[in-house]
Formats: sequence, structure tokens, C-alpha cells
Amino acid sequence: MSIEGTPVMTPGEDPVAVPFRLRPQLREQASQTARRYGVGERAVLLAALLATRFRHTRREHAEVRLSPDARRAVPLTVTGELTFAELLRAADKGLTDGPTAEPADDTASGGAVERMVLQYEEDAAPVPGGDHLHCVVRAVEPVVEGALVCGRLPSGCTAEEWTARFLTLLADAVRRPGARVDELALLSPQRQAALAAEANASFEEYRDLRTLHGAFEETVRRHPEAVAVEAGGRATTYAELDGRANLLAHTLAAAGIGAESLVAVRVERSADLVVALLAVLKRGAAFVPLVPSLPAERVAVITGDARVAAVIVDPSGTDRLDGLGVPLIPVPAEGSAPAAPEADVPLDQAAYVYYTSGSTGTPKGAVLDHRCAAGRLEWLGRRYGLQPGDRVVHKTPLIFDVAIWEIFGPLAAGATILMADPGAESDVVHLSRLLSTERTVFAHFVPSMLNAYLNLAPEVDCPDLRWVQLSGEAAGTRLLERFAERFEAELHNLYGQTETSEVAGWEGRSYDGTGGLPIGRRLGIYRLFVLDEALRPVPPGVPGELCVSGTGGLARGYLGRPGLTAERFVPHPYPVADGERLYRTGDLVTVDADGLVQYLGRVDNQVKIRGCRVETGEVEAVLAGHDAVRECAVTVFRDESDDNQLAAYVVTGDETVEELAAYAEERLPGFMLPAVYVRLDALPHTPSGKLDRLRLPAPSLDDRQARAGDDAPRSPLEEQVAELWREVLGVERIGRTDNFFAVGGNSLKSLQLLNRVNATFGVQVSVRDFFALPTVEGIAGGVERALTELVAGLSDEEAAMLLGTL
Repeated sequence: MSIEGTPVMTPGEDPVAVPFRLRPQLREQASQTARRYGVGERAVLLAALLATRFRHTRREHAEVRLSPDARRAVPLTVTGELTFAELLRAADKGLTDGPTAEPADDTASGGAVERMVLQYEEDAAPVPGGDHLHCVVRAVEPVVEGALVCGRLPSGCTAEEWTARFLTLLADAVRRPGARVDELALLSPQRQAALAAEANASFEEYRDLRTLHGAFEETVRRHPEAVAVEAGGRATTYAELDGRANLLAHTLAAAGIGAESLVAVRVERSADLVVALLAVLKRGAAFVPLVPSLPAERVAVITGDARVAAVIVDPSGTDRLDGLGVPLIPVPAEGSAPAAPEADVPLDQAAYVYYTSGSTGTPKGAVLDHRCAAGRLEWLGRRYGLQPGDRVVHKTPLIFDVAIWEIFGPLAAGATILMADPGAESDVVHLSRLLSTERTVFAHFVPSMLNAYLNLAPEVDCPDLRWVQLSGEAAGTRLLERFAERFEAELHNLYGQTETSEVAGWEGRSYDGTGGLPIGRRLGIYRLFVLDEALRPVPPGVPGELCVSGTGGLARGYLGRPGLTAERFVPHPYPVADGERLYRTGDLVTVDADGLVQYLGRVDNQVKIRGCRVETGEVEAVLAGHDAVRECAVTVFRDESDDNQLAAYVVTGDETVEELAAYAEERLPGFMLPAVYVRLDALPHTPSGKLDRLRLPAPSLDDRQARAGDDAPRSPLEEQVAELWREVLGVERIGRTDNFFAVGGNSLKSLQLLNRVNATFGVQVSVRDFFALPTVEGIAGGVERALTELVAGLSDEEAAMLLGTL
């Protein structure tokens, strides 16, 4: 389980011991449980204390002393996957073996060890003070009573509440010792019902929703001559866009495409892209997003799984599509039609199918209908109130669902889609021009990309920019501070999934809380529940899984995956309508008493790489498909820039890392490719035979530069460029023809590199130029051409001065 933060803990306001007494029935159940498992009664209480503490802190390692002044402790490990019976046996063994460990040093452990004192003595009393848990138990037949000093407490939790949760968990555990720690109740049924009722008490209901294309067509009738799309220096009006989409819809109809057909769209970011999407929707079909950069095998997997009826392409863009066995339909370069073929499209008809990383080794397609999409558009319209003439930046590649809102949000309001050039979504100079364009009011960033923009983009005036939206990964408070120093706009930190929409949000220009920015409070039609593994509400401040509901706001499920659909979309335990479902996000969060949600991490191995969702299991499955790979594991590590990167650990024969990487590149999109491959003789395993990810070694310098070539630079200019590469990638060796993205580079590092190149040589090499030939040789050639053009326009004296600075 990954944790990116910890719940806020504050010293208990009242250090006085809280007395407790086990009711006779509970005492008898605890005794029966002890006898059943052949353990001592105090082990039952210790296991319940450990489980309660773990549920509040998610810290797996604990040290238990048997008196306040003891110099040695009993080391124990707790996880949410352990059953209470397993934890009970471990606690009893620890107590039987006695203290064996010196207490861990706070600095060395990073504060990750929970400290407890458990005294089973008649005359002892708990000692107030410190941040540890101190429990004294007295057993005088037939009564068991005691007292607790709780030390640190979750924010907003009193010592009395913590003690009540401990007793509730104990009662549940002795009734169900086979239940996992994460399934044990912390609250009474009455309190659970009250929290569920609070979550159900507030949400919006939207009536008279319109389909995605229906909202666009209403705008066409109201503002036919308004500009719908600006791309590549060309403007397209709503009427022109509609006419072209109608024409393409006729072509689709002639190909037999209609209601519930699935049509892949592989068109560069342009007005043609919007034409393609609208044409599919006008036919009552659903689109499946693709982008030209996807590997051919990935395209084949997605189109095959979706059984697409056709692929809509750029007129000249059919590369890597040979052999799909489906029609390729180009977007017409000219012409229009006054109306599309008649098609009745109800709100519950599929609108699009988004493929995301799948833990089983293949991507999974989430099917979204028009009602779900329309609810999101309605919220956008109410919150932002876009008007004709307003511009919204569209830079997100179509395979990420933020693109849907960048496109259809403005189209529903009569505003203008201001498109970034194809491939230029990470070009900070280009983006700064878009943001500073007159009446550009809205833009979206992934937090890591906003950080890169603030680091590298030229400072420009953005007088009309009103809202910048973040989503995709956790955002820190320092990012907000830097944003507020640079922009006058509001920052909106939104949270959602492909399977829903944005379901929570936080807005502001400053935040004085601890940890990162919160993901906020519920939005629109959605209701949020923080639940345990048994789908019961957990107390405010206690980590739990965020589960989402909202009538008409969830995906249908995963295309052709009924088992996975049933696993993630479950019957709602607290419905407001018959048959309502609940989506289990897999995200670990806390929620405070005011409904503010804070993201902590994941309950599985899903990770975010530059804002993109990656199931490490899918990457592992692809690598395991290579004949030479006997074992493999994929994890996340932090590179020298503190960014998340994927590392692949492989046990192979004689195949080189280069061969394995090439195999992966043919099957995975760029954001899912490991940045480094680490060859091992064997993967580490726990005594139970499971992969021990904690013992996987950190990638070494040799690992990180294993794919670097040995062809040395051939000129002083190439040597200067190579040195910049070494600085950005954190390696010592680089070849002049090495591909930047094959030796540990990525889109964000490319921005750092280009910034240094342009600053060093006083030229402007664009992101698109770099992506066209991402080698030392290629960049040096680009710099040389730019310098030649620059010098050609200078006098001899100016040229001499320029060359003297290089």
C-alpha cells in the first residue's frame, strides 16, 4: 500500500487517562477467542490496540513495551490485509518471546514506528505525556478494566472517542476473528448510519440535460457565426464545424455506423478532431480515443478489444494502422451538409469509451454515456459561466479524458476552443502565448506540468486568465504559492476518475493547512463516502477508501469485463435510489468533520506518472511476455528531480536491456515505459513467498545509464550539448545518437533540457523540433541552424560579440 501523506496528528488535548471496562459479554467473547486460538487474554487486547492504532495512522511497524521504563520492546508488524486471528497469533508470540529489540531511533525510522506501552498489572496506572499509546489493564475476575492515555490523536478526535473506537473494534474482532484488520468496525451501527446520512444529505440534481452533440447544436442555432475553434492560425465558426461534422456523419451512416457502434478517432489536435468527434456522436455511436503517438500494437489491442466499426483518421495520417482489419475513414478536407442523418440519441446511450491502464496486463475500456458526460457539462456551465468570445485552452491529448471538457465545455457555451499545436502541449513558450491571448479565461494543467511551466516559461501578462484547473496527481502547497506569485487567476484543484468525472474540488489562492492541497469537497451530483473494506463509514480523520456515487454520474462499467465491473461498481450500501451503484476508487483518503477530503495514497499498485494513470501490473505483464524474462517487477522511484519514474526489475537470460526496452516500446505508450531497467539474479521474496518490494534495490548510476551508447561527440558544439544532457539526466555517459527518451528522458525533462540549451546558446529550439530528432547530434544540428540564421541577420560586429559569448 502506498502512502503519500499521513493523517494529521495532534497532541491529545486531555492527557488524563480514559477509563474503560469490558462488559461481561465482551469479556467472555474475548476469553473464548483466546482459548480458541491458544493465546493469552492480553494478546487479544494487544491485537485490538494494534489494529485500532494502525487504522488511524496506517503505520505498519510498532514497538510495544511492557512498562514505561522498559529499555527493550516487542517489535510487531500490522497491515490491513492481516486477519485479526493472524495479528492475534503474532501479538501472542511477541508477548511470549518477550522484548527483543532496542527502540528504533526517531530520526532513523523517520517517525514511522508506532510506540505503545501495555501493562497488565493490578496496581499500575498509565503515565500521561509523550506521543505514545499507554494502556493499563487490570483483570480481577470477572471484570477486566483499564485505562488509556492515547498520546497523539487524529485531528478532531478526543481520547474518549479513540477509546470507544478501540472497544468497538475489539467487539467486532472477537465476533469475527477471520475478518481482515481493514474490515473491522470502528463505529457503532448508529454512528455509521449517521455518517452515511450526512453524505446523502447534500447533492445537486440536474434536469433537462442534453447530449454532448445536442448541446453543441443548440449553440450552432444561437451563435452560428461565433468562432468555435482556433487552431494553427485558422478560425472555424460553429456553423462551419457543424456542416463538416454533418457531412462526415453521412459517410459514417453509409458505412453502417449507428447506435452503440464504437468508432476509434485518431486525428491530430485540430478542427478536424472536433469534426470527427461530433460526427460520431451525431450517429448515436461512441468514440474511442487514440493518438498518433500510440504504438501500433497498443492501437491493435484497443481497437480489437473494442471491436471498433471504423477508425477516423487524418486525411494523410494512416501510418501504424495497417493490418487492423477495419475501415479507415478520413475526415473530409472540405464540404459540408445542412443536417446529419436522423438519429435518436437518448441520454443513456454510450458517448465514449476511454481505455486506461489495466492491472491484468491489458488496457480496460470504461464506457461512459451521455447522461454522465452531460452532468459534468452542466456543472462546468454553472461554475464557470463561459460566454461567446471566451477562449479555453485545449492542450490535453485526446486519450486523457480532461480533453473532453476542454473541447465540449466551450462548445456547450458558445465559447472558443484555443488549441495548442499538435505535439506542443509541453512547449512552455507556446503555452505562454496561448495563456496570454486576449480573452483566454481557462486552462488545465497536471501539477507536475504546472510546476515545469512556472520553472521554465517566460513571464507574460495573462490579463484575462480567470481559472487554472489542476487534476491528475497530488499538488503541494508550495506549487499554489508559486502559482499565486505568478498569476492573478484562481487555482482549482479537482479530483476525479475516468469512471466518473470530477467529483470533488478545492478552490483558492492560499491554503494554511498541513500536507498537500486537499482534493476538496463533493461537486455537483456526486456524493462521497470514506469507507472501510466492509464498506462501512470510518470516523472523520481516519483513513479509508474513497467511494463515489451520484445518480447518472458513473460509467456503465468496463467493456467486456463483467467481473471487473462487479468488483469496482458495487451495490450501494446507502442508496438514495433503487439499484444505485457505488464506485470504489481505490484511493486512500481522510475526510474531516466539514467534508474536506485529503488524498493519502492508493490501496493497490496503481501509480501516477506525470499525471497519467499506470497499473504497474500491466507493465509487468507486458515485460513478462518477452520469452527471455523469467521474473519481473515494476515499481516507482523518485529521480534526482524528485519526480516519479518507473523502474523495471528483471530476471533474464542473455538479452540486453536495450532489447527489453525496445520490446516494451512496441507495446506501451510513452508514459508507461520504465525509465530504467535493473537486472537481478532473482527477485527478493518474503518468507511467505510474496514479492518483497521493500528489498528491491534503488536503481544505480550504472542502471540508469545502461542504455547509453559510447559514440562520442564529434564537435565542441556536440560536447556542450552532451554535457547539458548529462546534467539533466543525472548520468555520466551519453552517446551522440542516443534517443533522449530511451536513456531516461521524458516530456518534463525535455523541457528542462531545452531551457538550458536555449539559455546556453541564445537560440530557440522548439519542443516539436526536439521531438523530431531527440539526440545530441540532432539538437546540436538545430542549434547550429538557429545560430546560422541569427548570425545572418547581424552586422559583423554584432556577430563577433554573439560568438564571443558562446
